[in-house]
Amino acid sequence: MEVVNISKRKYASLQPLVLPKNVSNTEAQMYILPAKNKWRRSEFVLKRLYQDTGEVFGNKLYTVSTLLDLKSQIAIDELVMPSSIAALNNELIGFTMPFIPSMNLQVVLTSPEFSIEQKVGYLKEVGQILEKMKQVRAHTEITNFYLNDIHENNFILNLETGHINAVDLDSSKIRNNLASAARYLTPLSKIAEVGKYIKEENAIGGCYKIDENTELYCYIMIILKCFYREAIQRVSIEEYFIYLDYLTKIGVPRKIVDIFSYVYTGHNNENPYEELEELIPFYGKMNHYTYEANRKRMK
Repeated sequence: MEVVNISKRKYASLQPLVLPKNVSNTEAQMYILPAKNKWRRSEFVLKRLYQDTGEVFGNKLYTVSTLLDLKSQIAIDELVMPSSIAALNNELIGFTMPFIPSMNLQVVLTSPEFSIEQKVGYLKEVGQILEKMKQVRAHTEITNFYLNDIHENNFILNLETGHINAVDLDSSKIRNNLASAARYLTPLSKIAEVGKYIKEENAIGGCYKIDENTELYCYIMIILKCFYREAIQRVSIEEYFIYLDYLTKIGVPRKIVDIFSYVYTGHNNENPYEELEELIPFYGKMNHYTYEANRKRMK
């Protein structure tokens, strides 16, 4: 495991990584860290964790060191894996990862500059990343590896490749670490009413046992939020199924509606990425404004 030690003088010269205004960051200070290997120059992101002692910090370091040890076995290019543990004057403070010129997925999904065809393409890539992770779990010894905190801010559009990457891997679930708190997996989440999601609270804020069902629930909430244009995870389960019935009535294919319905039933969740293009023709009718205007008329 590589540890990069940064002097106080160098640290004082680092430039902050500027995040979009609507992208929150409550865990760490982020800096651009220049690096040089012989004649080759590169840039990394230094993530200095606000909590640098205690159980939360120890869990983060365990997660990062495990990812570093297993990086070659995981071998998923779309995951922005940690590069090293970081120390300031020999005191551990966080970790580094590659700097990628990018645009946050939340910005992409809410921007009128991207067509719905482009947005669906990027959402499909998120699903493909989850499918690749499923294959890692199935075909390697790394059987307990999940992104855990799946939400729009934890994916980026790589401006060099034009494809989606997953970031903030320090919140992932792997080996014997504790599951971190996740945006869509809170005690107030509607999944608390569904038995297949297993409550498993821990000392660092995790609320559920992380598995394929929790992963795909979060992914589907991202998809539907893009089309519904509101935080659909906040509506009641009853209202959710009324909305799905509306989707069926306007012609959305039954297969993908069924996949969306599974999140609040005992049926195991399924990855809908192969079906997402079927939603494109209905984009203008799936938003909550049109839904509310038409639901009573269509009863």
